[in-house]
Amino acid sequence: MSFQNAIILMGALIVAVLAIAFIASHLFHSRIYRFDQNAETPEQRGLEGVNVVHFISEDGADTQAWVKAPIAGAPVIFYSMGNFTSIGPSVEKLRPFLDKGFGVAALVYRGSSGAHGIPSEEAFAADARALYDQFDALTGTIVPPEQRVAYGYSLGTGVATRLATERPFSGLVLEAAYARFCDYFTDRYYGIPFCYLMWKERYDSADRIGNIGIPLLMLHGEKDSAIRIDSGRNLFEAASEPKRFIAYENGTHVDLGKHGLVDNITEFLAETVPGSWSSRQ
Repeated sequence: MSFQNAIILMGALIVAVLAIAFIASHLFHSRIYRFDQNAETPEQRGLEGVNVVHFISEDGADTQAWVKAPIAGAPVIFYSMGNFTSIGPSVEKLRPFLDKGFGVAALVYRGSSGAHGIPSEEAFAADARALYDQFDALTGTIVPPEQRVAYGYSLGTGVATRLATERPFSGLVLEAAYARFCDYFTDRYYGIPFCYLMWKERYDSADRIGNIGIPLLMLHGEKDSAIRIDSGRNLFEAASEPKRFIAYENGTHVDLGKHGLVDNITEFLAETVPGSWSSRQ
């Protein structure tokens, strides 16, 4: 084989490998986000005072959120939900906090809960920032940063962590968090090194959380088979003080509310968002 033919063959092989990688990436991306498409309303969930609002995201996309203004001085939870679910049950799990007078700003992810759009890490980040910036106008209530708390669950811990590096909050709550989302896939798929193979949708929380200088509360079940507690501990180690990690001996990925989560978060918020609201609990 001549040198020229060898160069042509090598170039063809490189193009083929890149093409296969591109196709595989898109096929894999379609398996990352598996949201429930059930389009509910707060009324169907009996969530009094919660409203569905539309706002314009940073890229001009029409985006939705479920919002509620707080009672005077109470925290507002900027909530980022998990995967394999929809907005209705996600806000439903916040009912104990809403009953205490907390406000909520729960982003409806693109491509979830019947919403239009293509889900992606960058889209969620842009939408979360836009919701933060427009919350006062959307609710008709001025809520200063010291009353705002970022709260992420599972997939949403990456969204919440990133938002907390880009907007001011009084505290950050992470439930069933991972250090990097690519680690999750390595655990799920027999040790394949996805953190070397994924160049997007990585949610590199471990690289971001050290830049957050606000109180951090992390909660994780020791029996969590979806996101191992070791991944959560790795993220905690990368975080700066003040921080607290609560491990629930019998907790799984979906049932920490049965093991004291609500009381633990309420105590944390009473310290990070002090005010008359806490004396009424």
